[in-house]
Amino acid sequence: MSFAARPDWRSPLPIAQRRAYAAFDQPGRFLLPPQALAAYSVDGESPLRLDIVQQDRGNALARYSILSLAFAADFGLSEARQAAFDLGQRVQLAPLAVEGGWLRLNAVQALDLPPALGELLSLDAASLGAMNLAVRLDSAGTDLFVAALQRGLLAVGASAWLRVRGVAERVPLTLTFDPAALLAAVRALAGGGNEIDAALLRQRLLDAPHLLGLGLPERSADIAKETLADAVLDRIAARFATPKPSPADAPVGATLAFDAAAMSSGRVQWNLADALLAPRLLILEADPLGPLRTLPAGELHDRVVRRFDARALASGWRSLSVRANLPSRRVGVVSAQVDVQVPAKPPARMFTVKATAPLTATDRPTTLDLRLSPTETLAYQWQTSAVLLSDGRAETLKGPLRSGEREHLLVGVDDFGLRWLPVEAEPAFLQQADIDAECFGTRKGKPWSARGTLDAARPELAFAVPFDVDDAAIRAVARAKSDGAQRAMAPQPADSLRLDAFSFDGSGSRELALECEFDDDARQCAIEIAPEDGIDDPQRRKRLSFTRARPRQDWGWLALSPFRGGYRWRWNAQATWSPVLQPDAPLRLRSSEAALATTN
Repeated sequence: MSFAARPDWRSPLPIAQRRAYAAFDQPGRFLLPPQALAAYSVDGESPLRLDIVQQDRGNALARYSILSLAFAADFGLSEARQAAFDLGQRVQLAPLAVEGGWLRLNAVQALDLPPALGELLSLDAASLGAMNLAVRLDSAGTDLFVAALQRGLLAVGASAWLRVRGVAERVPLTLTFDPAALLAAVRALAGGGNEIDAALLRQRLLDAPHLLGLGLPERSADIAKETLADAVLDRIAARFATPKPSPADAPVGATLAFDAAAMSSGRVQWNLADALLAPRLLILEADPLGPLRTLPAGELHDRVVRRFDARALASGWRSLSVRANLPSRRVGVVSAQVDVQVPAKPPARMFTVKATAPLTATDRPTTLDLRLSPTETLAYQWQTSAVLLSDGRAETLKGPLRSGEREHLLVGVDDFGLRWLPVEAEPAFLQQADIDAECFGTRKGKPWSARGTLDAARPELAFAVPFDVDDAAIRAVARAKSDGAQRAMAPQPADSLRLDAFSFDGSGSRELALECEFDDDARQCAIEIAPEDGIDDPQRRKRLSFTRARPRQDWGWLALSPFRGGYRWRWNAQATWSPVLQPDAPLRLRSSEAALATTN
């Protein structure tokens, strides 16, 4: 398995009270975790949505709702890049992709919200910077939430736990131990259960590692105890335990839930120098209202609530609402659908019920009416299918067969027989350029590719990539709207990707060598120099002085656009700025020219 582009937990880079992690096997590239989540609206739609479905079933009125919430991650890339540059850290920063996570709302009881919203809610990654959740509320829960909307929700906040896999911390040490002994030590430390606070277990690894049955000595040569603790904890999370959010009644943190079935008695050897993927949880604050916080309660209700009346059904009918949590723009997919099947149940029902729901880009749920026997409970099987164009021919890829019993079916990216690779672009950069993106690789011995364009009207897409595509990668070219100039991005391993000005050649940290030849009797001279787009910004202009003893200087700057990566200079404040120059050749000056510029 290739770990390229995964965060390397052993190589954190401090940047302005934050940490970025080296991209494994990609020197100079660092991945920055998000610093917050906030509700995010797309195309003016409300990020918070309550879809209420009501249906007359003859002998009863069925009513429920689907509460959905869209989040966007705040990576703070611009500030972090400037801070790294100011600290002399010449690195490339990119956002760190997360795989999913959980959200827990606070003040649920105080606001009299439905009890279901006080539970741990699942977050699904829709793209690199977007996450969604959906919760089904019964009739009573729906009424509670509507009432809360009418009163106002300003006090509601949330904590988020985001799941990320990176390359584990590594140290030159080998452990041989009995998993059962480790489990016994964990249970003793946790008070008898199989779940333990991750911070508590790490502290035990720091203070008394020999008590955990891992064969760790009290001291391990020259290895820092913090580094050793993280190396062991990463492997425990990868092999024996699942990181989970802390309980609601505990301080915000993470726990490790151990799998006792995987820890039978025996001998296990770990080489802590080996690379392997290990999960970690990123804990951060989330704002579940975002732009809705400024709305009056009455207007908040009108923006959030939508009502749907399903047609009346006679006894024996069941309704299944289907909703897709999928990228809206899917490159390479002609169509997608979910097929639902309820097997026959003799003697009450001798036939198999089949229904199909298209999975379109809309966020509105689709209702399937299933005719069952009058006393039958709802139980069904479902499977996705996606139609792709392959070598000019249509090909259908089916997802895994799954089972369900609830009246709401949420279809996500993991339910398909292919990979979804979201690619999104920074809206500010799309004001400068359009981006042509291509995902490419080899499939069944032949070249395979899919292409799409990102622009101001379409800032995101998702490549649909069959699982049998080998060596998949993504490359992109930005085309300036002003003059058509092109800048390329080096191919990146196929994964979630966020593109901005710093993704393309010509942006980022730039360096220039300068030299002044003293060809007259001047003892010193000076110039003013600035990035080509910074001559009007005093904070980006710099004065450089040269003397006979020090005729050479080096100057660096942060190019904020791949199309404006050059510089300009002048002898003094009254002189004219030079044309735009590029730093690929040193700037050579002569002191006699300074005198001429001053004279003129």
